[in-house]
Amino acid sequence: MKTAVELWEDIDPSDLSEHQQDTLNRARDAVLAEHVDQQPSFPEVVTFISPRPAGQAWVLRRWDRHANEMTLHADEDSALADLGEYIRRVWESVVGEEGVPDRPPTDDRESVRLYYGPERNRRPDEGYNLYAEDIAKRGRTRIVPLDFRFPDEDASEQANRDAIFHPQTDDNDLPYVEVDGVLVFAYLDHEAGAVRISVHLDSAEDRLVRADGTVPLRVEVEDAVVLDDSRQKGGDA
Repeated sequence: MKTAVELWEDIDPSDLSEHQQDTLNRARDAVLAEHVDQQPSFPEVVTFISPRPAGQAWVLRRWDRHANEMTLHADEDSALADLGEYIRRVWESVVGEEGVPDRPPTDDRESVRLYYGPERNRRPDEGYNLYAEDIAKRGRTRIVPLDFRFPDEDASEQANRDAIFHPQTDDNDLPYVEVDGVLVFAYLDHEAGAVRISVHLDSAEDRLVRADGTVPLRVEVEDAVVLDDSRQKGGDA
């Protein structure tokens, strides 16, 4: 704890949230009390939660004489499946070439190999690139109490009053609501043909985070509860 306090002392207090500053003050008091052999006035036990590692996405770029498309995928297999789907739609253009069967293989990798060739030189006017890219994000270490308590009524009401709506301003962002650091995106996705809801919890205030690093979440659609872990892992509904 002493080492943690010393590290946090080097940080500009303005960079810390109110909850982080309060936790730092309590940790400092505990260290000082131990130094003079006194019982600390703030006995709450805290845990340090390291930021999650950066994620990874697979970038697929496919081009031909009529298009130059780039898409993101969760893994290599899903990217190849997307490429394989395209190849099956245009397979007739390679039927009759040496080593090419009349029907495309069901295996995506084999379809890609046969269509573009082992060295990607079968189709001089088109090709593809597929590579993994790390998703960089700024992580931070959280300091949260082991005895988790969800914010009380007054604190919750104040957070709700301080909520901010961020409208879409250009093609590179989406509309979302920010409540105590939790970001809730709600937007129309014309490609999926659906209204999409996306909740991002990495920026949630520390007071919302349980000792295992999760945030109690309850999701409702109309009157139906589709997700509720608010009573699990120490959460208080």
